Amino acid sequence: MAAPKPKQVQQLLDARGRTVIERRGTRRSSLGYDAYHFLRTTSWTQIMLLFAALFLISNLVFASILYFGRAEILNAHGFLDDFWFSVQTIATIGYGYLAPMDGLANTVVTIESFFSIMLTALITGIFFSRFSTPSARIVFSKVAIITDHDGQRVLLLRMANERSTAIVEATVHLYLTRDEKLVNGEPMRRVYDLPLKRTTSPVFALSFLVIHPIEPGSPLYGATPETIIATGTNIVATFTGIDDQLAATVHSRYLWSTGDIIFDRRFVDLFKRDQDGKRYLDLAPIHDTEPLPPSA
Repeated sequence: MAAPKPKQVQQLLDARGRTVIERRGTRRSSLGYDAYHFLRTTSWTQIMLLFAALFLISNLVFASILYFGRAEILNAHGFLDDFWFSVQTIATIGYGYLAPMDGLANTVVTIESFFSIMLTALITGIFFSRFSTPSARIVFSKVAIITDHDGQRVLLLRMANERSTAIVEATVHLYLTRDEKLVNGEPMRRVYDLPLKRTTSPVFALSFLVIHPIEPGSPLYGATPETIIATGTNIVATFTGIDDQLAATVHSRYLWSTGDIIFDRRFVDLFKRDQDGKRYLDLAPIHDTEPLPPSA
C-alpha cells in the first residue's frame, strides 16, 4: 500500500512576496484609513477612475449649489449650463461665454478655485511620486533546484536583468521559511538565513546564478520532496542594487513555494550563438530545466 502524500500547507505569500493569507481583526489599507499608501500602491486603472470620479462628483456638487441656489450666471439656462460653468471654473479654462453675475455665483467661484488648486496639487503629487519611484526589472526563475553542482549538493536559482542598463553592487539574500514544532509541541514558522557562494555582483547586467551550498548545518541538509511539502518550506530571495543610469536604489523580491522547489535537474543554458557565431543572452528559457547528464 502506497504511503499517503504529505498534506499541502497553505501558502502565506505569493511569488512576489505579497501576503495572500486573509487578515482578520484589522482595518484594511483603504482610501479612508491609509490614503497615501492606497494612492501610491493601487493600480493605474483604479487611480484614474478614482480621480475621474472625484472630478465629476465635485462639478456636480458645485453645479447643484449654483442651480438650486438660483445663482445668476451669464448665458446659463439650466442645470447643464451650470455644470459646464463649474467645469470651466475648476479647470481654470474660462471661455468668457459663461460668467458669474451675482454674489452667490462669485462665492462659489472663489471656493471652487481654491478647491481646484488643492485638487491639482494632489493629483500632480501622486502622479509624480508614482512615476519617479524607480523599480528593478528583475526576472527570477520560477523554480528553485536542489541538485548536484560542481561536485556538491546545492540549492540553485537564477535571475536576470531585463533592462539594458546595469545594476551596480547588486546584492542578493536568500532565506528559508518552514513550519516547525518547539520542544513543547507549539507550532512556529521559522526563518533561516541561507549563506551563498556569492552574495554581491559588482555589475549585474545579464544573469546571476545564486548558489547555496547544502552542507551540514544547512536547513536544507537531507531535504527530500516529502519533507519540503510536509514542512511548507518556502525559499525567499531579496534583491537590492543601484541603477547605473538613475543613480537610485532599486529592489525586488521573489518567493518559491513548495511546488516550485524541484530536485535533481539543471537549468537550461541562457547563452547561445547565432548563425554568425555571435554570442547572445536568450531570456526565454530562464525558467526551463533539463535532466542532469549521465554520470561518467
